[in-house]
Amino acid sequence: MDITRIDPLDVDLDLADRLVAVDRASHEHAGLELPVQSGPSRMFSLQHGNDGRPVDAVWVVGPPEEPVGWGLVELPFLDNRDLARLRAIVSPAHRRAGVGTALLEQMTAFAGERDRTQLTTGAWLGTDGIGFLGARGFGTQGQHQYAVRRLDLHEDPTRWDRLYGEAAAVASGYELVRVAGPADEAMVPDLVALHEAINDAPADDGREPDAWDPDRVRAYDASMARRHQTTHRVLARHSETGEWAGMSLLCVDEFVPTVAFQEDTTVVRAHRGHRLGLLMKCEMLRWLAAERPEVAAADTWNATDNHHMIAVNERLGCRVIATNVGYRRLL
Repeated sequence: MDITRIDPLDVDLDLADRLVAVDRASHEHAGLELPVQSGPSRMFSLQHGNDGRPVDAVWVVGPPEEPVGWGLVELPFLDNRDLARLRAIVSPAHRRAGVGTALLEQMTAFAGERDRTQLTTGAWLGTDGIGFLGARGFGTQGQHQYAVRRLDLHEDPTRWDRLYGEAAAVASGYELVRVAGPADEAMVPDLVALHEAINDAPADDGREPDAWDPDRVRAYDASMARRHQTTHRVLARHSETGEWAGMSLLCVDEFVPTVAFQEDTTVVRAHRGHRLGLLMKCEMLRWLAAERPEVAAADTWNATDNHHMIAVNERLGCRVIATNVGYRRLL
């Protein structure tokens, strides 16, 4: 079966819709409750990434008019420049016929030709991908498992007010600021430290910490805007000193706004112990309830050893809907 590498900028809406259909068939086969991107969301995510750059390569398995699989490679360029991040999926009806192996070989060759020495990827627990990766030299040592938790925003919205009150009593010296969409230029330097605070989260996977600077913040915001992802930031500021203490960031896909995606929630080390994480998350939920009632749920990923944030999310009422297992292979 033909496997064709294409320029991400050549992915049009028709092809994007067909790639999404492969995802949907795979999710349904595995019984996954995870949301599937819309065609426009897929096209824009491939063309803009998280930093204004397209992903580095896309492959289509089978004829573009009726693909049976696809894959992508991302090559980090600001940090972890020895890594290549892979994502691939084959329609259930075409598995165990060598298609996935052939696709992986092309993606691996692409990464190796660009001096990448590690491949990283993931598979959903309980799906065919677990056995596939294990049989092809990928291992889980030093890699995280991430539990995907979902919060129903319409089930009991009064809960956020109750928990907000509890957290606010401990965080009386702080004020919260809402920022929708790209941040004002004057705020960009302050956001650098807040984005970098996530590097304190548990990590033993050998990766370099994410490197943030003002340009990366600007690129992230611009990329999300081009992808029609509306960012919602809740920021915590120390009232007396004016220091920024924390941030919770959530994205709403305007093509499919029903399920929002929780990005990072971070608290600067010097300001921990005041329940700011819970406070910011509750404020975010109150904000969505008031201004974005079409958002019915929010999904968040937590490393399974990030016990503090797991406890916060469970207090909010999140439930686990899937677990993603990280894999790595050395070249």
